[in-house]
Amino acid sequence: MSVDFSDSSASRHLTSRQCTIVQIVAKMAGKPVPVGAISEKMGISSRTVLRELPAIEQWLDENDFTFIRKPGVGLAIVETPDTLKLLEELLDAEQVQTTCTQRERRRRILGELLFVREPVKSYVFLSRFHISEGTLTKDLDALDQWLSTYQLRILRRPGVGILLEGTETAYRQAIANAALEFMDEGEILKMLRGNESQQSPLDSKFFENRLFSFIDPQIVAFVEQILSETEEKLNIKYTDSGYMALIVHLSLAIRRLRSGEKIEMDPHELNNLKELPEYPVAEQIAGQIGRKFRLTIPPEEVGFITMHLSSARIWPQTRRARSQLQSINTRQVVMAIVEQVEQEIGLPFHTSGRMIEELTSHMDSMISRLSMNIHLDNAQGDTIRQNYPDIYHAVEKACGLLRELLYIEDISSSEITFVAMHFAAAAEAFLAEQKKIAVAVVCPSGMGASRMLAANLMRSLHNIEIRQIMSAFSIRPEMLRENGIDLVISTVPLEIEFPSVCVSPIPQAQDMLIITHAVETISAKRERQLQPEEKNASSDLNITWKDIRSLTRTGEEISQLLDHFLIRNLSGVAKVEHLLGHAAGLFADSILSRQMIGQDLAKREAVKHTFIPELGIYLLHCRTAGVRHCRFGYLKLEHPLFIPEGTVAGAVLLLAPQSDGEECVEVISRISMLLVEDKRFLQALQRADTALGRGLAEHSLVKYYQTLINKRKGDGKL
Repeated sequence: MSVDFSDSSASRHLTSRQCTIVQIVAKMAGKPVPVGAISEKMGISSRTVLRELPAIEQWLDENDFTFIRKPGVGLAIVETPDTLKLLEELLDAEQVQTTCTQRERRRRILGELLFVREPVKSYVFLSRFHISEGTLTKDLDALDQWLSTYQLRILRRPGVGILLEGTETAYRQAIANAALEFMDEGEILKMLRGNESQQSPLDSKFFENRLFSFIDPQIVAFVEQILSETEEKLNIKYTDSGYMALIVHLSLAIRRLRSGEKIEMDPHELNNLKELPEYPVAEQIAGQIGRKFRLTIPPEEVGFITMHLSSARIWPQTRRARSQLQSINTRQVVMAIVEQVEQEIGLPFHTSGRMIEELTSHMDSMISRLSMNIHLDNAQGDTIRQNYPDIYHAVEKACGLLRELLYIEDISSSEITFVAMHFAAAAEAFLAEQKKIAVAVVCPSGMGASRMLAANLMRSLHNIEIRQIMSAFSIRPEMLRENGIDLVISTVPLEIEFPSVCVSPIPQAQDMLIITHAVETISAKRERQLQPEEKNASSDLNITWKDIRSLTRTGEEISQLLDHFLIRNLSGVAKVEHLLGHAAGLFADSILSRQMIGQDLAKREAVKHTFIPELGIYLLHCRTAGVRHCRFGYLKLEHPLFIPEGTVAGAVLLLAPQSDGEECVEVISRISMLLVEDKRFLQALQRADTALGRGLAEHSLVKYYQTLINKRKGDGKL
């Protein structure tokens, strides 16, 4: 069972980076601090500083501090010296909050309860973490849920204190698994198997909590030596996760044996463990531990080590001392689960050989863990359930087979998540393959230029699959269709009745725009074709009411764009932020709509800036609730703006409303294509020739509209 250790509080807190920005501004006592100066001092980009400002501004506003942003000047906090002192105290509290989150607090409480075998007064936790009794109660409830997996429970006795109740075996399993859950396994393995010059195999931060107090560096070094020797002598191999788990479990066993604490085990269970091939290995390890620390290792401890060796799946697949029947049974279980999930999801998982092999290997160790009541936590549970709910529920249902085979009442959500992750990864691979556009790359000879173009495309575009590289003289549409080609990308103009584009062997920015648009058009058409057709009384007609509605919308958006076609000259623009501000106001009809357009443009720029160096323009575009119809405008700078990426002569602004239909996006796309298809259009914009620019846009859009109608007449599809 997994428990939520994340912060659930609705209160807002600053990150360490945000705290540092506020401290820098506050030290200037009201004088503006340029964003560039902050970025230089912190060693981060100005864009990163700007991204942090909304959260900082909201936090300062919530705490009644006056924060001023002056575009082109800087940032300032205007307060009295006494108020600034209070701000420093709040920032100190924020940094304390950052270093001791709810998750970390619960870790520390858990460590205290697991290692202190006597009641702990509640005031110890209240004073140590500066929390209320209500908060402590919530923490203990969450921990009690997590501990119940290991048959441990928290007792809360008024006047006595808080303590745990359970067996020694339960304590050991809880301690070891808690340590594994709260450690960064990758970092530990890297330190253990990495730089030999490191003085200590573990970082000191892990010893700040009682949960890690049993992990003594010297014991860890000795355990690592034992495991390495057994790998070599017995020709076995530990998995990385198994290796880490064994270090933790053996370190804990040594620590508790030296303290005189011995484990108890049911004789029948111990006899079953002695039958496993891991038992002789456990005996060898126990013998070395006994000699090193002068301890007598009882059979129960050997059984304890055997359990964890078995769950680590130490034997290579080809050498594992198991009967062929057992191996076949594991695979049969996997195939039965795969078949059931297939029926629920509808994807051909049985064709993924890699997934089958990896899932069989995982299931082998999972069966060992479940049969021995060893629990692993999986922090990805919420993510998998949210992003792949159908797969998770199908796997949960299919895992009923394991319940029947192992005679267990329940399988934890963590184990189900592990299995679901295999199916989710396979599903993503299937879907990615289906979405790829099959491309044929063409040049006059089918050799030099086409191969250069193919290499550039493979590096730049991940949603295409280059299936053929061929000569322009041998190209035939019927052959392309037979080979499943969706698009031809050529270095020379082609006169064929097949989707094709012509670009440079070394594609420039405008070439990539052409290719991207063609790929997106084919993808959109494919998605429409995959949607089930609705049968109705008009199904025998070439055109339906849906087509009429779509054509009407397209016509309306074309009319709206041309009616509001606008070119504006700008002066005094010194920064890109100023350009974005003017763009936000170009088509706004209110303060609110300007804010919405500005926010949506900024979000788009934050993903990836839209400056095209080859054209010297920003291609500002977004969907926004700030407009009701398509809008096109050009902002012409009287004086060029110089940025690291090149010289900015102006900005094209393309706005589409936030609507379910794709008609707006198609209209906008046609205009963006015109920028690279007809050089006269950009030249007209840069000369501020509104009449010519609008005329060229009208010709292109009317031609596009006519093409839609002709397609409907020809094949009944848009």
